[in-house]
Amino acid sequence: MNEPIEAHGGTRLFCSFRTEGRLYGMDAAQVREISTQVTCTPVPQAPPAVWGLANLRSRIYLVVDVRPLLGLPPVPCTNSSRLIILKPHLAENLGILVEHGGDIVRVSAEQIEEAPPPAVAAADASIDRATAITAGVCKLEGELMNIIDSAKLVEALEALMQ
Repeated sequence: MNEPIEAHGGTRLFCSFRTEGRLYGMDAAQVREISTQVTCTPVPQAPPAVWGLANLRSRIYLVVDVRPLLGLPPVPCTNSSRLIILKPHLAENLGILVEHGGDIVRVSAEQIEEAPPPAVAAADASIDRATAITAGVCKLEGELMNIIDSAKLVEALEALMQ
């Protein structure tokens, strides 16, 4: 998993988003910004996960829909859609399109349960694409937040593009 953000008392910060009613979070240290501008220019003959190109403050970003990486079909953008821009050390000029989100969630390290090693996860018959990019689960009050490993997300996107 990515290096955790250490704050007061061993807490971590996650940039959260929702898809299909499920809560997901990415390490906030891996996120450059969250944008409400999701207007994109389509890219001809691009893979289904590629939403298009977006111009944010005179910088062009490749916008990729997170849903196919989670094994879900794409959905149209809405006013609730957000663009999560990753930091350049992960992927230069890459934005992740999510349905709803942008809140920063602060959790203690005790609330986080790491994902099982790949060999253990592979033994589970219900394994899907989301498992490949999931780093763990965070137990929040009233629900669970699936933690997305940003580096694995970028690797999965690269594999999807080939």
